[in-house]
Amino acid sequence: TSIATVLLIARLFDAVSDPVIGYCSDRYYARQGHRKPFIVTGGLLFVVASWFLYVPPVDVSAGYFLGWFLAFYLAYTLFEIPHLAWGSELANDSQEKNRVFGLRSLFVFMGILLFYIMPLLPLFETNEFTPETLKWSVIVAGSFMLPLLYFSIKTVPDAQKLPSLKTQKDSLRVVLQSIFTNKPLLTLTAAHICTGFGSGMWFTLLFIVVDTYLGLGAQFAMVFAISFAISILSLRLWYLLSNHWSKQTTWIIAMVLVMLGSIGCGFLSPENTGWLALMFCMTLIISGFACFSIMVPSLLSDIVDYGTWKFGTDRAATYFSLYTFINKSVGALGGALGLAIAGWVGFDPTATTHSDMAISGVRFTIAWIPALFILFSIFFIARIPITAHRHAVIRRRLDSRFSRAANAMKSPSYSADKTTINSDFVQPTSPQTFTLLKE
Repeated sequence: TSIATVLLIARLFDAVSDPVIGYCSDRYYARQGHRKPFIVTGGLLFVVASWFLYVPPVDVSAGYFLGWFLAFYLAYTLFEIPHLAWGSELANDSQEKNRVFGLRSLFVFMGILLFYIMPLLPLFETNEFTPETLKWSVIVAGSFMLPLLYFSIKTVPDAQKLPSLKTQKDSLRVVLQSIFTNKPLLTLTAAHICTGFGSGMWFTLLFIVVDTYLGLGAQFAMVFAISFAISILSLRLWYLLSNHWSKQTTWIIAMVLVMLGSIGCGFLSPENTGWLALMFCMTLIISGFACFSIMVPSLLSDIVDYGTWKFGTDRAATYFSLYTFINKSVGALGGALGLAIAGWVGFDPTATTHSDMAISGVRFTIAWIPALFILFSIFFIARIPITAHRHAVIRRRLDSRFSRAANAMKSPSYSADKTTINSDFVQPTSPQTFTLLKE
């Protein structure tokens, strides 16, 4: 009950903190031309909060858990949202965005793989996750994050801030209007929500079913690590397919694989299932979500440019705050629904035998319902209208606006102290735009 309360408070906190941080990051970017203070602050706080959350003292209260859990996700949000927006600004065309977010997904999956192989190292006495392995996972993660954070901040150049320009200060109503009247954004969000519910149910129940029902708990870490390793190799394939066909088509193909893997999980049983069959289903699903990790932020980056063109303001961090909030909340809600259904049908993880109703209910929850949610997501994915061709048209129109703004600034009648320029003319979104404005 205490843990459930902490999770509820954390999700309510995310509902407020995510959009606020996104809005503040966009405002800071409009004034300074970069987002680095948010990324540095979030990265440093993330390492500190991770230590106190993963390496707690002997006596831990619910208040201790709540405090450091909120600090952990606040730090994650401070880092993640501006970092995603930064990636969007590094890329200009649709294929460049695939490359940026493909590389980002590669290192995310490598980090996840490193976490899951940690117990398998000969340094530890057991292959299970223990307080010792969690402690070393924080040490290793911090050892990677801190120097690479410094390297990225020092190496990637700041955006060139345009002096003496005033940008319009948007009200909350204008910000909300740019979200709820952006049809491509809403369609992408609907697909993201459906996928999040399905994946949340599957991932939450996976270990319980594998360990308690299938009796393969001892092989779980190995199977998960192999599946993730294969999924890392699939990232290159998804990148090439998205450039050859389209992001929507590639995403749909990946979701079909997820559906097949989910349905396959519904036929697994302790009598006829070995770890190879389990690994096959898991590989299909995790490889599909590897594609998801590239296509969603890349498509959202295209939609950021569309929003800049349509509404006159770059709201990259605001849009990505919606993405991170859905990642954290919808998956948790799907997992909670899966656990609730499993409990309702009488599935007991501590029991050695299960009734037919309990087994049927858990299969329904880990296989058929997630597959149905994934099917719904395919319907919305196919309706996302921003293609590579349309994005190229949007970029040409944006660059034309920036060019007109640059010419206006050179005009003798221009006065930076008296003239307010619409923010779509002064919000540079790529290195090429900075070069154009300086020229």
